[in-house]
Amino acid sequence: MNKQYNYIIVGQGIAGTVLAFSMIKKGLQVLVIDDTNLSQCSKVAAGNFNPIVFKRLVKSWMADELIEYSDSFYKEAEEILNQHFYLKKEIVRIFGEEQEKAFWLKKAFDTDEGKYLSKTIATDFFTDVVNNPLGCAFVNNGCNLYVEKFLKVFRNYFIQHNQLLDEVFDYSQLVINENSVSYKKNTATKIIFCEGYKVAENPYFKWLPLKPAKGETLTVRIKNLPTDKIINKGVYILPIGDDLFIVGATYDWVNLNDNITENGRIEISEKLSKVINVPFEIISQQAGVRPSMIDRRPVAGLHPQHKTMGVFNGMGTKGVMLAPYFAKEFVDFLEDNIELNNEVDITRFIVEKK
Repeated sequence: MNKQYNYIIVGQGIAGTVLAFSMIKKGLQVLVIDDTNLSQCSKVAAGNFNPIVFKRLVKSWMADELIEYSDSFYKEAEEILNQHFYLKKEIVRIFGEEQEKAFWLKKAFDTDEGKYLSKTIATDFFTDVVNNPLGCAFVNNGCNLYVEKFLKVFRNYFIQHNQLLDEVFDYSQLVINENSVSYKKNTATKIIFCEGYKVAENPYFKWLPLKPAKGETLTVRIKNLPTDKIINKGVYILPIGDDLFIVGATYDWVNLNDNITENGRIEISEKLSKVINVPFEIISQQAGVRPSMIDRRPVAGLHPQHKTMGVFNGMGTKGVMLAPYFAKEFVDFLEDNIELNNEVDITRFIVEKK
């Protein structure tokens, strides 16, 4: 029997999951198609929200709007699913040079970034464990999404509601019509691809200018570190409970695969050793490829020739912060014809392509 949906979504990473839930909240019928083994990027993502770019101490792009909306989105998801996977966590910036401190205080008192930056320098932050002779400061409004749990809980939700097809998407089975699409025995008004860096293999969207980057992380055990803060100095150190921390991450723009490497383990271990002055035990190592666009902005919109198919992708390193806001914007575009943000709209690449 042929099943009818409003939308078919291909991919159940951060982008696909958030988009599907945004559509379901609007009362739309959704089918998610995903093979859980296809890409590891979202599954190994740390899920940090940081409103500040440390290199220049400026606000991350659209930080105010993104964090406010994401905060309500994930809290609502927790309530509906009766699960807990979203936490507020202060971010600790360990200083490496004296001039960093002066710059921090100037920003904290004199600029709009100040609402996120602590107004004092701490000199006594876990000094028996953390190597911070120059002190540290704190970023307010930092958050963390436990991504692996978030995706797993939603996968179960989609299964329970008969909204998941667990398989590798077969492009040869897709039939594109003027006002609908069909895939095997499923028909929808539109199909939306949320495939991460695998969109480079999509015959309809492989022309998108991706700049993916592989990242590796370690899960380590460290005693006596705070469990309510994310430490940052060269690497991030994210607590996940039971003295376990995710530490990362590396960047590799050449070897785009999900394979862990010895070089990745060594790089992270060496950087971690400069931040803490106690031994640590490596529990596991993870790798995934971040789906960034060449201009480091997400991409959303419809195919230039096929208006029954679209894409929602390119979340990069900030997917957990970007996805909720722009998923809502994309759904408003699809359902109510409300314009997309110009910096996200796929048409920015279509114009260049011409």
